[in-house]
Amino acid sequence: MHQCITQAAAVGAILSAVASWPTAAIAEYKCDNPRSTIDQRACAKAAEGPAALRQFVTRTQTIWGLYFWDYAPREEQATAAAPALTPAPADAPKTARAAIDAR
Repeated sequence: MHQCITQAAAVGAILSAVASWPTAAIAEYKCDNPRSTIDQRACAKAAEGPAALRQFVTRTQTIWGLYFWDYAPREEQATAAAPALTPAPADAPKTARAAIDAR
């Protein structure tokens, strides 16, 4: 009985340690230092453009398990992460209630 509790505590400690790892430390841009042949091929496709990279990743997904954003150029990642916000016109009502009241 005591051994089962010890094992459960060890598993819980390991799972909580893994869950608390920051995702930024895990994710990396693989074209900075392509290590394998498949990484080199994916980086070559990324240099051709996002459409070629997406097609390559989709085509080889079941074999290699590639992830598009590991190979996408950094400029693309920045624009995808922070979409441009357009301000509302000055005469636009702030809330739906204000629009109803204005009628």
